[in-house]
Amino acid sequence: MVLILLAILTPVAVNRYSTNDADLIAQEGIIKSHLRFAQIKAMGDTLQPNNNPRWELEIADAKTYTLYRRNDVGTRVAFNLPGETPPSETHSFPEGINITSGVGTVVVFNDWGSPGTNDVNLELSQSSIKKTIIITKNTGFIP
Repeated sequence: MVLILLAILTPVAVNRYSTNDADLIAQEGIIKSHLRFAQIKAMGDTLQPNNNPRWELEIADAKTYTLYRRNDVGTRVAFNLPGETPPSETHSFPEGINITSGVGTVVVFNDWGSPGTNDVNLELSQSSIKKTIIITKNTGFIP
């Protein structure tokens, strides 16, 4: 009985882990953790004197994004992302992984951790495999 069960489950397990999307899944986790980091920093900070949020993550192109904090006069100052080696304010995706939806987006969190009144959708891709990241409007929930 055990051998029959193993014979049934082995192809499923092999197929699940033989797909080449491990890098994509890892990058999805990294960008989510960086978004949450910016969100936590925003919730622990005050708004600028003009009531604009301070913390933002800019997705300038399909290969990189950068974390910024705005000072009291609104000037953007780059801020190191956690886990980057060497320490850096910019994260670069490995070869073959791109942001295919969300390029040019600046994700801004207010002091409540909210990205605003619209969902923010980002899509990562590696060949034909895609992963979508949604930052829920108002609440800032990142599943």
